[in-house]
Amino acid sequence: MEALNRLLAQTRAYWAGLSAGRRVGAVIGALGIVAALAAVAYLSPGAHYVPISQGPLSPEEVAAMRAKLTSDNITNRLVSGGTNLEVPEERYAEAVVSLASGGIPARGGKGYELFDETSLMTTPFVQSVNYQRALQAELARSIMQMEAVQSARVIIAKPEPSPFVRDQKQPTASVVIKLKPRARMATATAAGIVSLVAHSIEGLRPENVTVMETGGRLLSDPHAADRGNLPTPQLEYLERLETYLSTKAEEMLAKTLGPGRAVIRVNADVNFQKIKERLKTYSPDGKVAAAERTANSTSSGGAARGPAGAVSNVTRAGGTPSSGGGGSSGTAKEEVIQTDYLVSETIRDIEDTPGAVNRLSVAAIVDLTPQGEGQTVISATDAEEIIKQAVGFRVGRDNVTLARAPLTGLGITEPDDTLVKLQRFQTYVSLARNLSVAVATVLAILVAALLVLRRRRVPDVAEVNAAAQAAAQAAAEEERRNTERNRFQDLARNDPRQVADVFRLLVGEPAT
Repeated sequence: MEALNRLLAQTRAYWAGLSAGRRVGAVIGALGIVAALAAVAYLSPGAHYVPISQGPLSPEEVAAMRAKLTSDNITNRLVSGGTNLEVPEERYAEAVVSLASGGIPARGGKGYELFDETSLMTTPFVQSVNYQRALQAELARSIMQMEAVQSARVIIAKPEPSPFVRDQKQPTASVVIKLKPRARMATATAAGIVSLVAHSIEGLRPENVTVMETGGRLLSDPHAADRGNLPTPQLEYLERLETYLSTKAEEMLAKTLGPGRAVIRVNADVNFQKIKERLKTYSPDGKVAAAERTANSTSSGGAARGPAGAVSNVTRAGGTPSSGGGGSSGTAKEEVIQTDYLVSETIRDIEDTPGAVNRLSVAAIVDLTPQGEGQTVISATDAEEIIKQAVGFRVGRDNVTLARAPLTGLGITEPDDTLVKLQRFQTYVSLARNLSVAVATVLAILVAALLVLRRRRVPDVAEVNAAAQAAAQAAAEEERRNTERNRFQDLARNDPRQVADVFRLLVGEPAT
């Protein structure tokens, strides 16, 4: 404390010795240094944070992960309303390894690791229950490896065994699945989950397995094999096609307008009929003789029959003229030529593949208002042309309807007030910490400057006067002492007896 008081006194003395111009310059310099450090601390970019998980987490998982990261001194913060965590980018790998070493998040629960903690006191009933729990966890882990699944839970119900055949009951299983955002599960994938669970449990039939989404939608169908002609695959194909075209057009507009500035929906009319047509065409001009057959016949007869006249006398082919009279005889010959021709023919089998698009109807709402100064916004015609090119528009078949309207907050979740306040408080704390560091730095610089200037500073006028007065007093005292000494010497020369009496008085003897 004394050293601090002495430093403050020296600072005041130094400040008092400065002129008015130097004082103003020192104040302006100190304020400039503080302002510069504060600006650097405020404008300098903070650490870049990245999410620890790609999807939302449950509160239990977030709590476990936050506790593990905090214990390992890894900075983290809550985001997305407390459903996810973010860590600094440079410590992301360390955070992942730390969570993996602790088995966090333990999705699906403990599997066959339960048997690593066996005890000699474990009863067969507890062993059976642990096996069922481990099997459920292993099945849940296997299901969560699918791309569209975020989390899964498997519940197996095994009835008690009975010695009577008529009282025996079959086991059942239920699977509850939480899908990732904007993900959908096809019927074939759900059937694969049913097959996986059924073949993992002894005595379980596929019709006794139920797969359900957390939203309440039933994904499995125990009678799907009996209803193969229903249009469920066709509906899934339509849904995937429409979603694909809509997403492609929205992404193209988002590159120019920004995210959430366009809503596009596509309605596809698809022909699922399978038509097989066979055409057979003949070409009569391109004929070729393939075979030729000739048949000859000869006949002889009696008198000519028929009425008298020219008809009876006509000569037949290959024969002799018949007599016009009544008693003459003749012979008749007949030749028949038969030719077979091959006529060229063309056979075409035309099969129309199902799934051809008959018509596309596109409805779009686009926000074309500028969001900031200097932002280039495309016109409605350009936006419509982009949509046409994205969906594969065909003139005369498809149609596009585009409407302009402001879209505010589309697809953006309102931030949590508590989270916003917490982030704002963290910003203020960071700013105060940076300012404190800046002030401490400035004070350290000022103290160092004072110590340097203290050694080189000019002596104060008051101190010079005091030193001069002290020197004068010392000189006067020295002169007085010299005068007294000279008087004593003169007295010793002139009157030694009196000097001897003085010495006797000093030692306590009576004078003579």
